[in-house]
Amino acid sequence: MRHVAGMVTRTHRLTAGPRPRGGHEIHDDGTLRAWAVGHDSHALRRATSRNGTAEVLLVGDCLAASKEVQDAAEAAGRGRWHEVGRLPGSYLGIVRVDRTLRIMGDRAAAVQVYWVATESTVTWSTSATALAALAGAVPDPVRLLAEITTWGVEPGRDSWFEGIDRVPPGTALTLAPDITPAIQPLPGPAGLSYDAAAEALRHELPLAVGRRALTDRPLSADLSGGVDSSSIACLAAAHTDLTAVTYVDAAMVDQDDTRYAAEVAAAYPAITRHLVDGRRAGSRHFDHLTDPAGVPFTDTPALSVAMLGILAAQLAPAVAAGSRGHLNGWGGDNVLDAFAAPADRYRLGARAAALRDAGRLARDRRSSALPVLRAVTAAGRGTYPKALAYLADTVLTGPAPQGPPDAADAARWCGQLTAARWLTPAGRAALADLIGARVQSSDPNIGPGALRERLALEATGSEHANFDVVTRALWNLPLHAPFLDTRIVDTCLAVPAWKRRRPDDFKPLARAALTGLVHAPVLARRTKTSFNGIYDGLRVNAPALRALLNGSTLAEAGLIDTSAVLTSLDRTIHGSPADLVSLHVLVAIEVWLINLPSAFAAWWELAPARETSR
Repeated sequence: MRHVAGMVTRTHRLTAGPRPRGGHEIHDDGTLRAWAVGHDSHALRRATSRNGTAEVLLVGDCLAASKEVQDAAEAAGRGRWHEVGRLPGSYLGIVRVDRTLRIMGDRAAAVQVYWVATESTVTWSTSATALAALAGAVPDPVRLLAEITTWGVEPGRDSWFEGIDRVPPGTALTLAPDITPAIQPLPGPAGLSYDAAAEALRHELPLAVGRRALTDRPLSADLSGGVDSSSIACLAAAHTDLTAVTYVDAAMVDQDDTRYAAEVAAAYPAITRHLVDGRRAGSRHFDHLTDPAGVPFTDTPALSVAMLGILAAQLAPAVAAGSRGHLNGWGGDNVLDAFAAPADRYRLGARAAALRDAGRLARDRRSSALPVLRAVTAAGRGTYPKALAYLADTVLTGPAPQGPPDAADAARWCGQLTAARWLTPAGRAALADLIGARVQSSDPNIGPGALRERLALEATGSEHANFDVVTRALWNLPLHAPFLDTRIVDTCLAVPAWKRRRPDDFKPLARAALTGLVHAPVLARRTKTSFNGIYDGLRVNAPALRALLNGSTLAEAGLIDTSAVLTSLDRTIHGSPADLVSLHVLVAIEVWLINLPSAFAAWWELAPARETSR
């Protein structure tokens, strides 16, 4: 699996020790050694400021021109080190200013950083599993449990492994001689007016797509007919020939998306469109899980393991065309749209507007207005730490909800999912302890909408990273999601949620930014296709899922009740949506635990004290 790792000494010169197996050394100055595994030479960029005080190293999908990288090094030398993280693309950023080193991923969690420290050395990596193998750390079952049974519980600095720390997106790991490693926040995006953000997005998104398209390598893209993928495909087709794929199944074939996709392809001669019908391909959700050990390993539990059969059919035209990069619209929902956030407006003092938003939310969800209004006013007086403390008590003593989060939950920070009824008494106690421990580190100033927006963005970015691992492993096909680039994220999220999400409109920011650059009828859409073909896959693949869940590691640990899980599976197979998300996550977790390569030798080997950087 592609990753980057490094070691930093705090007390002495680095000597012989472990190095990533198969790694290519990219830096060695005696105190910092770093290696890249599975990265091509073009994925490495570096620059040093003219006065020699600052050095920048970038690894991954950095799209910056050489001058932009040099300018970032100069800015770091003048104290603006955070500009290293705002270059075009999605990548790992390492910046040294004098004797202080900072390591950062991207804002969307598509590139994450983890670390573990001893008295003399800090070892960091973009792979938590690699560090776990080095330190002998094991997965944290309660952290996994929280993903299945709760919503809105922020992971903070916790990775998926006990003893391995995470650098939260939007922060940097800061290391310097003789000081304790620290997590340092990066400046957040400056607020923008709606019009200013649209103008900035009109520049940034075509740049993000265009620089990926202008590589002289065959390129492919999703073309679902939705706003997000269609916008990316149109922008790419302005620069290069494009193999575009529209995937449909029995539930999608008669939806608007297919018609819009055909119209886009007809409007752009550079697009060669392939319509893939899952019914003819025989592809369904949860295919290929009869032998879960054959699923490619990802660094975190991957929801895409439920899509292996569909991906094989969907990406077959791109693979046949020799594509060396596949563009998609992942992240568009996160940055062009927004969660309803009436409680956030209430907390900022716009109470009348917030209550109007609450009433509209209730109507949109066909819910009674009174519970939503009460939730908004309660959130206006409460805080996230108090909400977590209440959730911990509820997990321990209260009943599980009977249905998925409702309209009133849109004004709250966190809650239980219906899968909480799977918990054993030991599971409840352990989960309540974990949530209670988060109270002290949680942000008392964040609103519920902003929290959900951040967590949803991180979930999308992390899952896209997993998706990329799968497609590289199975088809040698890298994935690219321009909407998840930090500059795109910061541009869009600089506009408050209630301005990006407008009544009776759909992704107006895309229309404001991209009119004239993207097929106009797509930008004028007011609909979004729902995807519910997952139930067919559940029914057909039920035997494989029952076998997987019968051997659940979390059940063997005494945290969940297997019989309750299997009862939920039976209900979901017959169309009940209540536990669908939790079952999907549990399947991903169990496949991940089965495939976890935890042995030291799977990730590391002994290295000489010095190597020549190439």
